[in-house]
Amino acid sequence: MAENEAVEVNELVHDAELDEAVIAFANADQESCERSLTELTAPGGSRNLHAETWLVRFDFYRASGQQAQFEALALEYAQQFGLSAPQWFSMPKMVAEMQRKVRPARGKASAVSWSAPAYLDAEAVELLRKRSSSMPLPWVLDWKDLEQLDTEGCAKLNDLFREWSKQPLDIRWLSGDHFLNQLSELAPVGSRDVDPAFWMLRMEAMRLVNRPDQFDEVAIDYCVTYEVSPPSWEKSKCQVRVSGATLSTSGPLSTSLQMSSELMGGGSTFMETSLGEQTRLAQAVQLELSGQLQGDISEILNQMTAELGPATQVEINCPALIRLDFMAAGDLLNWVLNRRSENRNVVFKDTHRLVALFFGAMGINEHARVKVRAV
Repeated sequence: MAENEAVEVNELVHDAELDEAVIAFANADQESCERSLTELTAPGGSRNLHAETWLVRFDFYRASGQQAQFEALALEYAQQFGLSAPQWFSMPKMVAEMQRKVRPARGKASAVSWSAPAYLDAEAVELLRKRSSSMPLPWVLDWKDLEQLDTEGCAKLNDLFREWSKQPLDIRWLSGDHFLNQLSELAPVGSRDVDPAFWMLRMEAMRLVNRPDQFDEVAIDYCVTYEVSPPSWEKSKCQVRVSGATLSTSGPLSTSLQMSSELMGGGSTFMETSLGEQTRLAQAVQLELSGQLQGDISEILNQMTAELGPATQVEINCPALIRLDFMAAGDLLNWVLNRRSENRNVVFKDTHRLVALFFGAMGINEHARVKVRAV
């Protein structure tokens, strides 16, 4: 490859020349991994002009938290290929911050944390805000008694939902369909006399329960009603499960589950939504793996299986997945094979290159798509 032809690859296949480095990394032998990659990319090395191997080395330094080595390599890369080097970040730091932010689940899903009053005003929302700061996860919010919301209460609740959407919370809504139906009634299409606060709350609620298709429908109705551009869709970090839902959605359903070497969350009897058979076939579920997975990971995989429902598309986000060892990768391969036997498509997204290459060496990419993270 010429120096000005560095190309980033989205999916990697098994690369025998990198096996030594990949296996060393899987075995937590960072010294051997770094030595192998350095020899390959050094002047005179067989991969000196192969930009993708340099990107593997960048990912190694990110995964091992070695900023000084990363920055030194960045200078060499820029000189070698005439391209801007990837941006630095530390994966160990990323995982540590994620685990600090996740509040441990201490309560039971069957215990109601908060019940909505018949009339929800700003004062009631403020009480919910204060109570939520000390409530154990998962939060179980019961909406069955709610009959009316005032404008100020809607605005305050919208702000609170926006705050929650930025946090990896686990929330259950009892009678959530009742609440969503009320929001629909409060924001009729074409009625400009209605305060936009009701529409904003409705769209924020759709974001919180992760229903992008319904959000888009409401956003279009909002645009038609007020002749202004609606807010754009943003994925929520919060997971909200809605019980007793009677609403349907016209597109795929997405749920999220974050998994690391420390298990988070748990089983639930709550349904995400009630769908017809056609929609069920189009369902997608989003899961996440993070941290370092070592040894027997069957408990993590069992929890992932419990989240699948009828989904036919399984997307596993891996931007914070640092490493797997051979036993964990073997368990994951068997899990993928079982999903394929159920006619489900599995996609690993945003993996770093050493993990993607290890998936190739283990044969996982023969049964699932493995997409590497953009530089």
